[in-house]
Amino acid sequence: MIRHQCPHPYHKTKRRRRLEKSAFFVIIVGAVLLFILGRYSVKSVDEYRAESELLKMSLAELAAINKQLIKQQDFIENAKQIDAQAQKDARRSLTKLHDELSDTKQQLAFYQRVVAPETLIKGLYINSFEVQALGESDVYEYQLVLAQGASQKTAIKGNYSLSVVGSVQGEEKTISVEVRDVEKTKAYDFSFKYYEILTGEISFDDGFVPKKVIVVVDPAKKSSKSLNQQWLWSKALVSD
Repeated sequence: MIRHQCPHPYHKTKRRRRLEKSAFFVIIVGAVLLFILGRYSVKSVDEYRAESELLKMSLAELAAINKQLIKQQDFIENAKQIDAQAQKDARRSLTKLHDELSDTKQQLAFYQRVVAPETLIKGLYINSFEVQALGESDVYEYQLVLAQGASQKTAIKGNYSLSVVGSVQGEEKTISVEVRDVEKTKAYDFSFKYYEILTGEISFDDGFVPKKVIVVVDPAKKSSKSLNQQWLWSKALVSD
C-alpha cells in the first residue's frame, strides 16, 4: 500500500510546531539534568577534597607517632645494651671475686695446716701443684708447694720427680721432667721446716698432648714415706 502524504501546508505547519515543542521540552529537561549532575559532581569534589585533607592530617599524626615509637625503640635498645653490658661486667666481677675468695680460702687452709695444731696434718704432704703456659709454644712453668705439720720441729729434706703422661699421634707416651738442681747442697731438691714453693719449667716435643701429671716426693729420711700424687693436666693448668 502506498503511504499517503498530505501536501497541505496546514498539516506541515502543525507537525513542525509539535517537533519544536518536543525539542524545547527535551532541551529544558536536559538542562535541568546537567545542572543537577553538575551540583552533584561539585559536591563529590568537595567531599574528596575534605577526605584528602583528613587523610593528610591522619598521615601527619601517624608519622609523628611513628617517629615517637622509633625514639622509644632506640631508647629500649640502648637500655638493653647497657643492661647486657652491666650484667656482663657484674658476672666478670663476681667471677673475679669468686676466684680471689677461692685463693684466699686455699691460702688460709694452707697456713692453718702449717701453724694451727688443731687442724694439723702430721708429716710431709703436697699442698698444691699448678702449671701455667709461658709465652713460648709448648713451654710451661710449674709450681709445687710442699709442707709439713707444725708439730715437726726439724727441717725435712728430700727430692721429687715429675712425669707427664700424654699421647703422640694417638699413642700413649710418658715424659720424665728433669728437676734435680746439682748446685744445691747435697743435691737435695727441697729442704724446709714449714713449707717450700718449688718451681721449674716443662717443655714438650711437637705433637705431644699432655693428659696428666704425676709427682713423686721422696724424703731423705728413710723412716718417712714417699708421696705419690697425680693431677689431670686440665685441672692443674691455670690461666693468666
